[in-house]
Amino acid sequence: MNDCIQTRFTLNGKRALIAGGTGGLGSAIARAFLQSGADVAVCGGHPEKADFLKQTAVQEGQRFLALGCDITNRGKVEEMITELDREFGGLDILVNSAGMNRLIPAEDYEEEIFSQVMDLNVLGIHTVTRAVGKHFMIPAGYGRILNLSSVKGLIGTGQDYLAYCTSKGAVNMYTKQLACEWGKYGITCNAIAPTFVRTPINAFQLDDPQFYQTLTKRIPLGRIGEEDDIAAAAVFLCSDASSFVSGQILGVDGGLTAMQ
Repeated sequence: MNDCIQTRFTLNGKRALIAGGTGGLGSAIARAFLQSGADVAVCGGHPEKADFLKQTAVQEGQRFLALGCDITNRGKVEEMITELDREFGGLDILVNSAGMNRLIPAEDYEEEIFSQVMDLNVLGIHTVTRAVGKHFMIPAGYGRILNLSSVKGLIGTGQDYLAYCTSKGAVNMYTKQLACEWGKYGITCNAIAPTFVRTPINAFQLDDPQFYQTLTKRIPLGRIGEEDDIAAAAVFLCSDASSFVSGQILGVDGGLTAMQ
């Protein structure tokens, strides 16, 4: 029985695409997937940033692709799907980790910038998910979809996160609705909602001692997240160990949302 349970927590033989996997949390998840037995493709605007993952792939004996793709462009996404079909012959896992933020007060948030955030954080997810679902997962009757959300999709903040919070709230509802619609195809859809994890997008905030101290006081475990905290949760939600988990928003936040 123990051996059976252990094998369900691996990704052996799975093929994964991580949109936005060329940096930040996406690359950490890509590394964990390779170490867990999956073949991995990542895509982003600068695929060369993922070159360091090639060494991990070689060490683990897994296939790895780094692809350039604007996920808000349907034509570019379709081209990527064709290449993935040629190289991997299908996909079992999709992780949507691409995202952006613009810190602007609500009263100054111009529509054009608001749309840029929503287009990448929400529309980009749908453009990739729809293509992967139609071409690979629905015909196969199997799939694991994981979206990167945020605690800011669950609770508000006194800072200037209007578009970002709105977009992550939309990601949460997208996750739930897709789980309802695609469950009949054997596809699960979940999301991870982290609190702050140090990445290039937020380093300037976390390097401010006052900001960091105020933040960690609100987190019961007394620290911010680590990349491995998120990657481990991603492996679970994309493995067969989570085969009866769908439509869930998993807070990987050290208990932050429990204190609100």
